[in-house]
Amino acid sequence: GLPIFSAIVKGKKVFDPRTSSTAWSSNAALCLRDYLRSDYGLDVSGTEINDTVFSTAANTCDENVTLSAGGTEKRYTVDGSFVTSLPPDDIITDLVASMAGIIYYSQGQWGVKAGEFTSSVLTLDEDDLRSNLQVQTRHSRRDNFNAVSGMFSGPDTEYQPTDFPPITSSTFETVDGGDQVVQDIPLPFTSTASRAQRIAKFALYRNREQLTL
Repeated sequence: GLPIFSAIVKGKKVFDPRTSSTAWSSNAALCLRDYLRSDYGLDVSGTEINDTVFSTAANTCDENVTLSAGGTEKRYTVDGSFVTSLPPDDIITDLVASMAGIIYYSQGQWGVKAGEFTSSVLTLDEDDLRSNLQVQTRHSRRDNFNAVSGMFSGPDTEYQPTDFPPITSSTFETVDGGDQVVQDIPLPFTSTASRAQRIAKFALYRNREQLTL
């Protein structure tokens, strides 16, 4: 029969607002920016992109993270492909997930924040309230979980989707009555198990920050 061909390729060159250059990059923030600007994406104008926050997110993605097994790797990358027939919302969701990020539209511009701890920059008190306090103490059981699993694909797996070691917490399981509740997250653009676990840990701890004021 006919042989099945496969190839490892580099994708489209993307613009980097930090250097004003256009070159190939797997930086998650730059790839997301390119999709927002492209005619096969959202086709937004340059004035609708907040390049200051995209540059900050790109710097976060480029940071080298020390691995427990030795060596380093970039904090977040995009390694994968998609077909343009998919709904833009699905593509953007997967691109944002590849950097454990949050995308938002504010004051007429798109912005993004990559997953990394930053110190608080503002303190709110009673003088900032517009109405009475409303407090939600816990998520509903339907939205709650205490472990995260998923799949990644990359050189170590011959680019075949493979389960990464799940992120679990015995502390959270005890709080939830001893039952393990697993949330599966899709990571189609993540190429290493360590990076997938980094993203999964973000997802778990974000979910456990359940007090909403």
